[in-house]
Amino acid sequence: MGTISTVRTDVQARTGARRWLHVSFPLLISFSVAQLVKSSVGIVVASPVFQERFHLGPHAAAVGWVSSSFLYAYGAALLAWGYVVKRFGPRTAMLGGSAIWVLALAFTPFVNTMSELYLTRIALGIGEACFYPVAHTLTARWFPIQERARANASWLSGIFVGSTFASLITTVTLNNLGWEGTFFVQAGIALVLAFGLTLALVHDDPRAADSVETGEVEHIVRNQFENTELLPKNGPDSPFRNYRYWLTMLIYLGTNIPFYGLVTWLPSFMKEQRHLNFGVVGGILTAANALSIVVMILVAMRSDQKMRRAGLAMIGFTLEIIGITGAALGPHNTFAIGVFVFLGLGGNAWCVVTNWGLLHSLMPTDRVETSSGVFSSFTNLIGAGFPALMGWMLSASGSYTPGFLMLDGTALLSIVCCGVLARQKY
Repeated sequence: MGTISTVRTDVQARTGARRWLHVSFPLLISFSVAQLVKSSVGIVVASPVFQERFHLGPHAAAVGWVSSSFLYAYGAALLAWGYVVKRFGPRTAMLGGSAIWVLALAFTPFVNTMSELYLTRIALGIGEACFYPVAHTLTARWFPIQERARANASWLSGIFVGSTFASLITTVTLNNLGWEGTFFVQAGIALVLAFGLTLALVHDDPRAADSVETGEVEHIVRNQFENTELLPKNGPDSPFRNYRYWLTMLIYLGTNIPFYGLVTWLPSFMKEQRHLNFGVVGGILTAANALSIVVMILVAMRSDQKMRRAGLAMIGFTLEIIGITGAALGPHNTFAIGVFVFLGLGGNAWCVVTNWGLLHSLMPTDRVETSSGVFSSFTNLIGAGFPALMGWMLSASGSYTPGFLMLDGTALLSIVCCGVLARQKY
């Protein structure tokens, strides 16, 4: 009996390592690169060099549209990428999408007007939109349901890994290479780390990887959505006909809207309204994003232990609200600002990993590509205008407070929706 237990443990350890190598590691790196590119735009548009180049004021609504043009394209393209992933497989889709990233970034230094800049952001959004359908499909094919939160956290932490390095890399490249050089560096990073690692490591299915044993494949299949007894199975089999699936979309609005709002406007807010210098702003964002990675990992472990994602998400949304409100209305003290920024971003990290766990609790394996694509498309299309809306509110009022309080409102809506699913033991 002892020998059997040891053999099973050794096999699980080896196959687990292969899952992380073939799925989690390349997804983590690719998502980090994608997030670096998204997060850095808030720092770039806040730089005096960029503003002078495009004749912008720091409060111009055009600054918000740099993010919103990306997000509209991103949201619309997500719908199409779900079907591309289903037709051609996640590996081919990821290679095509990351190739578009590289080209969009490489062309950006040659733009001369804001309209041309918007076009490069739209192209970038179309390319990056491949990621969520790819990542959810690979996670569903390679990981049993009771490991999904940790599997999701392994690549979702790329949000904060990328944001952390965005602050460091973008500040350095802006100071030494200008805004044009910043985009050339990003194109090189995307070519090597996103496209290159996908080409080298990613397989569509564990059956396509020679190193994965038959027993491990059986373990994964036995614990997929349609076969497991660890989840409540309420409502129709089709996620599109199950109101709980649509409810998770409302919940996710309290994560992606605040995140993109904060990424776009926090650097300018801390610089203009809190009167912090560029170096201090970068340090606060770097520390907050790094700590958010720890939060995401710990919450994922707890989520997989209890398999009750909705109640756990409510705590995260509460922390997010405290952080956003404190940053907007709290004392003008550098340490206090740093704490509130961490609570806002750390609470957001908490919510993201629990939200994606909820989504996997409602998606049959053979519908992951399309249902995750539709989910991501609708939530991003709804949220796409919020950075620009915050820019308009800032221009109209001269204050960041109304925009930040609007972000709080989306998190409050998410708490209400989480309460409905928590009562149903999701």
